[in-house]
Amino acid sequence: MLAGLRKEGNKMRKKLILLIAILLTGLLSACKGDIAVSSEEIVTKVLAAKESKLSYYGEGVIKFTTDGEVTENASFKEYAAEDGKRKIITTGDTNGLESYVLNDGKQVISFEAGSETAFSIDLTKDSMPLVDSSPKEQLMTMLEAIKKTHDYDIVGEEKILDLNVYHIKATPNTDSNLFGEVELWIDQKTWFVVKSISVVEETKSEFEYKLLDFSPDFKEDTFTLDIPENVTITPIESNLEPEFGTLEDAQTELEQPFLVFSGEDMTVENVEIVNLQGIVNRPEITVYYVHEGIPSVLVSVFPTPEDAGTEIKPGEWQVHGQNAEYDDFIDALSWDENGLRYTIIIQNPDLEMKAVLDMTENMILNNEM
Repeated sequence: MLAGLRKEGNKMRKKLILLIAILLTGLLSACKGDIAVSSEEIVTKVLAAKESKLSYYGEGVIKFTTDGEVTENASFKEYAAEDGKRKIITTGDTNGLESYVLNDGKQVISFEAGSETAFSIDLTKDSMPLVDSSPKEQLMTMLEAIKKTHDYDIVGEEKILDLNVYHIKATPNTDSNLFGEVELWIDQKTWFVVKSISVVEETKSEFEYKLLDFSPDFKEDTFTLDIPENVTITPIESNLEPEFGTLEDAQTELEQPFLVFSGEDMTVENVEIVNLQGIVNRPEITVYYVHEGIPSVLVSVFPTPEDAGTEIKPGEWQVHGQNAEYDDFIDALSWDENGLRYTIIIQNPDLEMKAVLDMTENMILNNEM
């Protein structure tokens, strides 16, 4: 299912940019120039700072640009307490609509003014590991994932909001475009990310604090939300709960036949069916294949997204004469065919993507098996 969520619209990107910026902060492998501190020291201090609780109030801006055109421009106010509670209020510059995200320590609630639905994530359960794992655990996970795909440079020392900051740049050294080129400005005292810029293909994401107060005096009702009575709060995990069925069940959900691997060497182990609701609304099918009893690949299938920035662009890869996109970050190959987006992810480390590409020539529609 995560494969399908990889390239969604700007709403998803806005929620992810903060996490990406924080996670990438410690991923430095080299130090260039005459900076007195080494990249290894910065990593150590950033990780140590993430284990401590930092209370602050901040105001800033978020901007997204695609092909030089501003697609989203918003301002935000952020409240963060030492006990981990946090509230972020985002206001769109064009429509003035406010959206709220509140973490009260027990759950995360997301709500947009004017909507009749709010979404919640239960932090007391083990079903959302990315949400309730510590920043250090998230950081180390990301380090293992991208340390070979980016080169890191300390550009220099600068001043933002009267803070002495390190300016760090991470540049991809492979064709992977999940994170793209990232620049970070990190406070030398608190190891706080004050500003970040991320460029992924033609999309540029900018995030910057314009005001920071590390000694805030919060009111008792700061970490609450006044949600109208007509708004229904829907647990996100209920929308992500998969069902397992047959290929025929999957065809029914997609409302059309879809391609599957054929041949005795590839056996369907499970067919997972999810109906996503909320930020993304669609059915998504994941078919798990085994080869000689060993998990081999999984294939995610869902209707081709129509949002700007989600199209498959021409490149060196093709499947069935269609443009395909390979992402070495998650070892995945994606293409669109007959109104469906297919994403193949390798599970067997001994299997190479070029071999999988050859296997796609033997794919047939599920109702022809």
